[in-house]
Amino acid sequence: MKQKILKNILNLFGLMYISIERYVKYPNDRKILGMDIDDDLYKMSRQQLCRYMDVVLPEKGFFDLQSTTKIRLGCQLLRNFHLVKKQLQDK
Repeated sequence: MKQKILKNILNLFGLMYISIERYVKYPNDRKILGMDIDDDLYKMSRQQLCRYMDVVLPEKGFFDLQSTTKIRLGCQLLRNFHLVKKQLQDK
């Protein structure tokens, strides 16, 4: 029951965040943590970025994931990328 209440509170704050965030500009997002961001990705809205993720991932629903879950997925994708990259280099 406690987890359900906490998740409902997070969802409420998430909806408020999304409602406000669409009006925020991110001028410093062309390079994030040393990685250049492609122009088409830079121009996409949050919802468009999530739709893009839905196209390239095995299942749809990226937009509905909680923030920590999205970060966890991003870490797994990076880990998979680096494993493939290492395997290609070892050949």
